[in-house]
Amino acid sequence: MRIGLVSDTEGDLPKLEAALRALGSHAPDLIVHAGDVLEYPFSRDPPSESVALLRAEAIRAIPGNHDRYLIDWGTPRWPHTLWMRLRRSDPPGRWLEAAPIAQAKLGPDDLAWLRSLPEELSLDDGVYLCHGMPGNPWNTIWPRSERYDANVSEQDRLASLALLEAAELVLCGHAPAPWEYRDRRPDGRELRIVRAGDREPGRVGYALLTRRPDGWQVEWGEAPFTPRDPGWSWEANLVRELELHDRPG
Repeated sequence: MRIGLVSDTEGDLPKLEAALRALGSHAPDLIVHAGDVLEYPFSRDPPSESVALLRAEAIRAIPGNHDRYLIDWGTPRWPHTLWMRLRRSDPPGRWLEAAPIAQAKLGPDDLAWLRSLPEELSLDDGVYLCHGMPGNPWNTIWPRSERYDANVSEQDRLASLALLEAAELVLCGHAPAPWEYRDRRPDGRELRIVRAGDREPGRVGYALLTRRPDGWQVEWGEAPFTPRDPGWSWEANLVRELELHDRPG
């Protein structure tokens, strides 16, 4: 069994293409995307391009925290989404008001595909796929960050671990480091966590996991990519989109 892992490509099509091309050269049995398929509120490249590529390549994906805003706006789940976000230590910013504008930029088929994704996945051979931590894509417990995850209690951590059932290996993204982390369940069994995602500007990280008789072998790699518009700025784009939306007429 060989699994390719990519995460946090955040609507940057050259980044996603580079990671899938590099993983494909190893001929894995499957490739999984651990969430943040798109950027919230607005992706660098047209969202439909990332969705189309993942669908064409039959990549098994789950939503990340960025995707959940886009999926849940205007649905009965929205209050729960906000509650999960407010569990983080850092306060939300003005970008939160852009949810309806951002969702409107998605085609109906793309939005339907995103909504069809499982929140998390239990794979064969004791492998579990989540974005940040089991049960909440906005936080991580591997390890907790004082800036983002200080509100995650030890009780939260134990409840999160209980969602893993018999899994021995967790694949995730969300945080750029550490690439690998070791945890223990309440009963003392070891749990191995492997991440993939951003590494440094112009390089996307990925992981290749191979099941051996003595356990999982992990290889990390990085693939170079060039954004279509290197001068694109998330902050400047947000301000511009909100101003266009607020402009009369």
